Amino acid sequence: MLYIKAAFIHDGWQSNIHIPAPYRFLGTDVDFAKTGIIIEIQFSNYPFLLNNTLRSELFFKAKTEFVGYPTNLVIIVTKALMFPASNSTLYYEQAVNQLTALAKNQVFDVPIRLVGLFEQQNTIVPIIWTEYLSKRYSRTVNTRVSRQCEIIAGRSARSRCLLNLL
Repeated sequence: MLYIKAAFIHDGWQSNIHIPAPYRFLGTDVDFAKTGIIIEIQFSNYPFLLNNTLRSELFFKAKTEFVGYPTNLVIIVTKALMFPASNSTLYYEQAVNQLTALAKNQVFDVPIRLVGLFEQQNTIVPIIWTEYLSKRYSRTVNTRVSRQCEIIAGRSARSRCLLNLL
């Protein structure tokens, strides 16, 4: 997430923008905003997709401004199923199914763009390996080390890849 945040900030996006007080019951901030666009990085539990899209719909209909522009578009960024993760986290493939059903039934008026993060299989990529204070729920970093990681294809297209730290 740090790499993504640094890249967006480098491109002029503002991060962690406070949600206006009347809508704080939907959370404290949006991840990124710029010129009427909200970006939510969705690496957490899958129910948060609906929270992010529903509150974005409210911001769109209420013409809520972030960094001086009314909300016109929401972009949701999530990881592909190919990556191992903890139980109940959202995958791109799940988000496609959920958002397709919602769009088919015209639940949202706000334009939504879904972006999935994928990586080439059967290759070696540079990574930053992060260890946290505790194995579950901690956001406190103990160590961060540059490593190499081999991404080995799963048994089928619907399988997660095996990640081999080198």
